[in-house]
Amino acid sequence: MKKICFLCLILFLFAACMPVFADVMPRYTGSVSKETIGFLQMPESFNLYLYPRFDSHIVDSVKWTTTEVHYKNSSAEPSNLFVAEVTDKKLAFCSVIDVQDDWYKIIYDRVNNKSAWIKSDSEGAFWGLKDFYSYYGRKYGLYYMKDIDYRQRGIYSGAYEESQKLGGFTLIKSIRLNKLSGNWVLVTVIDLDKLPKIGYIQWRESDGRIILFPKLDN
Repeated sequence: MKKICFLCLILFLFAACMPVFADVMPRYTGSVSKETIGFLQMPESFNLYLYPRFDSHIVDSVKWTTTEVHYKNSSAEPSNLFVAEVTDKKLAFCSVIDVQDDWYKIIYDRVNNKSAWIKSDSEGAFWGLKDFYSYYGRKYGLYYMKDIDYRQRGIYSGAYEESQKLGGFTLIKSIRLNKLSGNWVLVTVIDLDKLPKIGYIQWRESDGRIILFPKLDN
């Protein structure tokens, strides 16, 4: 019996020492810059430039894995670079705040709100907000940011605040996106009573603050 307990203890300690691969997803409204116009799917290594041209100063060079981001002179957690990352798919996105041709100005240091330019020749790497929400919101659904009060979680008859409020919800099982309309989305919401509620909810406020974000996986 003692041998079995000792073996279990060894296995537990071994498991505790294994690296934890946690997805990075925005959970609070401050996690996504109000300036965001879209998201760029990031290559595993890239240079960042001060201006959108190759003869510009290289601000930093970045390489990343699912567990760590390596800058030229430092390293950080993936959440410092990515606004969203799904580790088992090696799928990672940065916020884009400006675009010039195939150059994208991304936020590469989210803690210190630092931005720089990256050249991307990968077709389909850039997702505008509408395309990003429409694709992932339809495929996997949406979720509310944690700091959105339940009283703001209303469902409406139309895509504007003055429309009739059809109801609210506190504990949500799923939000399926049906159609995007400006800062509003037509959705089907399932909460604890398991009865679908169909209507419009606001996913972004007029100042750019994002309230809802698409899931990137099941």
